[in-house]
Amino acid sequence: MDRINEIMIELVRCGVCDAPCTVQELDADALRELFRLSRAQDLMHIVGMALDKEGLSAQDENAAVAFKKAVFSAVCRYENTSYEYERICAVLEATGIAYIPLKGSVLRNYYPEPWLRTSCDIDILVKEEMLPDAADALVKKLGYTAGEKGDHDLLLSAPGGVLLELHFDALEERYSANDSRDVLSCVWEDAREKTPGSFQRCMSDEMFYFHHMAHMAKHFETGGCGIRPFLDVWILTHRKAHDRKKREELLRKGGLLTFAQAVEQTAEVWFSGVGADAVTKQIGDYILRAGIYGNRENRAAIGQAKMGGKLRYVLLRRVFMPYEYLKAEYPVLEKHRWLFPFYQFVRWGRMLFGGGLSRTAKELKANAGSSDEMFANAAELLERLGL
Repeated sequence: MDRINEIMIELVRCGVCDAPCTVQELDADALRELFRLSRAQDLMHIVGMALDKEGLSAQDENAAVAFKKAVFSAVCRYENTSYEYERICAVLEATGIAYIPLKGSVLRNYYPEPWLRTSCDIDILVKEEMLPDAADALVKKLGYTAGEKGDHDLLLSAPGGVLLELHFDALEERYSANDSRDVLSCVWEDAREKTPGSFQRCMSDEMFYFHHMAHMAKHFETGGCGIRPFLDVWILTHRKAHDRKKREELLRKGGLLTFAQAVEQTAEVWFSGVGADAVTKQIGDYILRAGIYGNRENRAAIGQAKMGGKLRYVLLRRVFMPYEYLKAEYPVLEKHRWLFPFYQFVRWGRMLFGGGLSRTAKELKANAGSSDEMFANAAELLERLGL
């Protein structure tokens, strides 16, 4: 981990975890690099708050303004999403549709200030059979615009631009191992009313924690998940009452205990300041060389490790896309699997003539350019994490 990454993590630790700050001074170049790195991780607001608290951003006027804007933007984003979240909940309650808030809508309640836990959208789970009614109510009563139904959610946008991911599957089937799906298939049986008579349901602590780990594992295997989910894990461990044995039991049942333990240890290294070991260093290298959504290089390395080499990865994942992945792009295959060969051709046509050629070329370049060392490290990391 280089110096600026270390400083970024220390400032996050200072801003959220009540840790003392040992950073003494940052010159203009360091502040600019710090802004670049924290923006890639969507942590500018936390870093900016900590810099202001320590009086460090004043070393460079432009950096100080940029970080203050990031803090202001995060507060505005929180206010906008909170306003829309309350409106969405009111409509679902009035319509009589059971729903479960997911991800940031729940997590922000455990942060020192809710605006510190930013989200790019609102995530809510409803039962699949109630999805049309829920979407129809939001369109008619709140003026939302509905997009195309995917393999696990329906994207809706508010008139003001806030996005809602209306999930009907707790985690995409294509990313879930059988054990993980078995656990997540019980999410509705596990959930309980928030208050008597309410249609809002809340996951048990252990189910919410499992869902968080499953979502992390999904992104981890597709290029990286950024620092923020590790901070969430630290918050859920240190700021939320829980039964450790229940969490471990569910993680073990869903095949994610080894992964979760490594994630928890990495969170302790970054946000509690404990010493790193070989696994947490390897995770840190993987996460920090990419942003919050990962990168092509990581995705290629992990894909090669899973498929058994560069050529197999290109053939079995990029050229001939597996059914589970193609179905995510073309949901019609859910009911008409016999169209699978046809949609392979449709996908190729879109790649060649629909603007996807440039993206595909970049992915193939990343695959060809990855080193044997990167491939070996990815394979070792997957094995260590039980993925």
